[in-house]
Amino acid sequence: MWLPDLDSLLLALCGVSLGLTLLLLLLLRRRPLGATLALLLVAPLTGGVVFLSQDLLAYRNLAEEQRVATVFVAEDPAKGFLIHVNTDDQQLALDATMHGDEWRLDARILRWDAALGKLGLNNLVRLERLSSRYRDPADEAQQLRSVYPLQGGEWVDSWQLLRDQPFIWDWVEVDFGSGVYAPLVDGALYGVYLGRSGMFIKPENPIAINALQHW
Repeated sequence: MWLPDLDSLLLALCGVSLGLTLLLLLLLRRRPLGATLALLLVAPLTGGVVFLSQDLLAYRNLAEEQRVATVFVAEDPAKGFLIHVNTDDQQLALDATMHGDEWRLDARILRWDAALGKLGLNNLVRLERLSSRYRDPADEAQQLRSVYPLQGGEWVDSWQLLRDQPFIWDWVEVDFGSGVYAPLVDGALYGVYLGRSGMFIKPENPIAINALQHW
C-alpha cells in the first residue's frame, strides 16, 4: 500500500487549508454570515496546520543526515590493505595503502545556528586526514602507520577569511573537529555521514555489517 511521504502530506494539508480559506474569503460578499462563521472555524485550523507543518519540517532539517563519503576496503597480502575513499560531491577520490587494524577519517565541522538549521541549511564539512589505527596502544606507538592529507569536501578555503569577521559568529553555533573509524576488513563498504552532532558511520554492504557487529 502506497503512503505519501511527510513533505507531500504536509504540503497537501497546507494547500487544502489555504484553498478553503481563500474560497471562504471570496464568498464573503455573497453569503457574509455563513462565510464569516466558517472563517472563524477554518482560519485557526489553517494557521495551526501551517505552523505545525513548518515546525515538523524544521525539526526534520535539524536532524537530517547526509552522506559525505564512502570508504571501500580491499585486502592486499603484499601491502596490507588498500582503501578507496570517494566523496559524494565527487570532489575527492583517493586510493591509499593502510597499515593497521582500522582506518580513521578526520574532518572539520561547522554547525550553523539552530535558526539557520531550521531553514534547511546543512552543516559544512572539510575532510582533512585519512589514517590507519591499531587497536593496541603499544602497536600504535611502535608499528608502521599510514597518514594521508585530504583535499576536497564541501567547505571552501574562503572560510579561513570569513572566520575572522565578527558577524559570521552570529550565525555559527560551533566549529569543531570530528573523527570516525572502523575495522579494516576485506570487501567492506562503509558510508560516512554528517548529522547535527557530527560524523558517524553506517555499513553499506553485508561484509561491513558483519565487521561492525563482530568488532
